[in-house]
Amino acid sequence: MFLKILHNVIRVLLALVLVMPVLGALGVFPAPTADMYSPAGWAFMSALMASGYIMQLIGITCAVGLVLVVLNRTAIAGLVLLPMTVNVVLFHLVVDGSFFGPAATFAWILVVGNLYFLYDNIEEYKNLW
Repeated sequence: MFLKILHNVIRVLLALVLVMPVLGALGVFPAPTADMYSPAGWAFMSALMASGYIMQLIGITCAVGLVLVVLNRTAIAGLVLLPMTVNVVLFHLVVDGSFFGPAATFAWILVVGNLYFLYDNIEEYKNLW
């Protein structure tokens, strides 16, 4: 019973985190600003936004992950979100240097949710190896 509740709580939290990049890519949320990041982090984010396609690609990836999480297809959602999760963690650890700061709160939720779903579905991944 507890694991089912935990599973649903993590699904809801991960879905809420995944909604934000989707709405950001659609222009509902304002674009990130320099005061949100360190100078190196802002330089990196500015380069991503200037590329013209990376932010939309992140939004599409989050939208696909969101649909999969809502449909409880967590095994495939974990795999789809894994590359983005790794990049978000590395950005906050290496570039921004704020993985333990308030700016990385959503990164922690993304990491915990993704790791939980990857571990929870480990039996399904054995066929991939």
